[in-house]
Amino acid sequence: MLSCYAIAFTACAIGGEYLAQSAGLAFFRTLAMLLGWISLVAISSLIPPLRFRLRPLLLALGTIAVVAVPGRFYFPRWGIIAGVSDERLKLIAVVLAVITFILHFLATYGSHSRKESPHIALDTLVPLARLAAAALAVAIVVIVALLFFQKLWIRQAEILFGALTFILITEEIVRAIARLYLPKRLRRAAIFGHGLVLPSLFGQAGPLASLSASMESAFGVKLGDTWLIHLAKKLAAPLILLTILGLWAGTGVTRIAVDSQGVLSTNGFFQPLPLKPGLHFHAPWPWGQVTPVVTGKIEEISLGFERDLSGPILWAEKHFEGEQNLLVGGGEELLTVNVPVHYRIRDAVSYLTTGGDPRTALTTLGYHELLRLTPAYSAFDLMTSRREEVASLLKARLQTEVDRLGLGIEIVFVGFKDVHPPVEVAPAYQDVVSAEEQRLSLIDQAHTASVTNLSEAHISALQATITSQALAEERVARAEGESSRFLAPAAVWQEQPEVYATRLRLEAIENALSGIHQLYLLPAGVHQHSTFLFGNTSALAPTTTGRNSNIPAPVIRPANPVIKRTVTSKRAAAKP
Repeated sequence: MLSCYAIAFTACAIGGEYLAQSAGLAFFRTLAMLLGWISLVAISSLIPPLRFRLRPLLLALGTIAVVAVPGRFYFPRWGIIAGVSDERLKLIAVVLAVITFILHFLATYGSHSRKESPHIALDTLVPLARLAAAALAVAIVVIVALLFFQKLWIRQAEILFGALTFILITEEIVRAIARLYLPKRLRRAAIFGHGLVLPSLFGQAGPLASLSASMESAFGVKLGDTWLIHLAKKLAAPLILLTILGLWAGTGVTRIAVDSQGVLSTNGFFQPLPLKPGLHFHAPWPWGQVTPVVTGKIEEISLGFERDLSGPILWAEKHFEGEQNLLVGGGEELLTVNVPVHYRIRDAVSYLTTGGDPRTALTTLGYHELLRLTPAYSAFDLMTSRREEVASLLKARLQTEVDRLGLGIEIVFVGFKDVHPPVEVAPAYQDVVSAEEQRLSLIDQAHTASVTNLSEAHISALQATITSQALAEERVARAEGESSRFLAPAAVWQEQPEVYATRLRLEAIENALSGIHQLYLLPAGVHQHSTFLFGNTSALAPTTTGRNSNIPAPVIRPANPVIKRTVTSKRAAAKP
């Protein structure tokens, strides 16, 4: 029988640990700590005394594990982890309800068995069972409030379970330290986890009965016989009545938040003007009631899918659940479109009076306008250059329909977040896009080559023009120079024609004979003065007369110009 408690508590602790890791609700972490502590206390009450005082060491290690195991993932995030579905939360609530019933049954059965069984462990196990059942009941209430009433009590439950676990562990540590200062003769074998808090709250059938029994056991005072209890019994009915009246009168005072508007309904009819932020007094319930409506918060709906899988957005991979395909391009092409629509409540009265579920109505209108608009555009236009145009047109049409129906909603933003072909045919579209990119790349390359070639041709033509102009100018200047050089001696020729002709002839002979080297050997009998004639010898050769008749005839060498040169030489002393 006692092992059933330990098994049940251990299963609850393991289940709390699993929910803390997978479900995503933050209060499951502190609930796992509390259930782990309950399981540790239950197991320790069934373990017999160990040798060498190993039991305190094991209990200390177990306490550290109770805090460390759930606490290792406690600090990274708070609240709800994205992706928890309502169906899963409902299943968790049902499972927790079944476990709560089992624990309550064990607590009730153990409470009746404790009167007949001498086992002292039941004094600890029964309150633990009631504590675990109460904790799971609180968890069920938090889940139900979240699912059906949209009340976020997660933070409060998290603090409650954490504070209760801290109190129980702290009490046990204080009791262990206090026992060290007691004399050995006064020390008793203390039961681990059996302090004052747990029996005071869950020792009897109810918390008040448990508190009364604990006070009577600790101080010897029966609360039922004190004057304070008698006074409380007399004043209970008036206090309860005044409390109820005060709560009822408080329904006639409503505070409207800064980002909200209030809609006052009197005798079941909505007033035409909304209430501004602030404190407002009105008739109490049921004659008057104010419904606050948040108007400053931007809400969002998404068209084209049901749930975001939070994965990488790639054409060839599925990244949304429930993606829907739309006909575009005159009904000849399919596209998967994700259109986020941001809106806020502009008129709170129209928002409450026109439709029961404006969010669903806005979603339906969005799909209707999207299906009417997209067939007029091709898939390529929607994926590339005309997305903003289509988004602006969709926003205008959607706002027109919302105003026509009087939903009291203002469309803030409409955009095309993700437009791609269906996942099944995405590779073919990627090939088309690659070919289009290659075509544009080739066009750019051809344009670049054209600009480069035209620039080079222009530069070459300019260089050829400049070179031709320079060459022409050089030739003209050379011709002018030669003409000037040829015409410059004309004035000199006119003044001294003979002198100029002789000078030119001598310069010509000098230039012609400048590179000629000749050696003349004269015989010993030649006189000191000899005459050599070059050229035509028939007219210029002298005759031999007188005493110079022994002079040999001059040596005549042919030459083009006729020259007369006198050579002065000494008689050679060499022998003949």
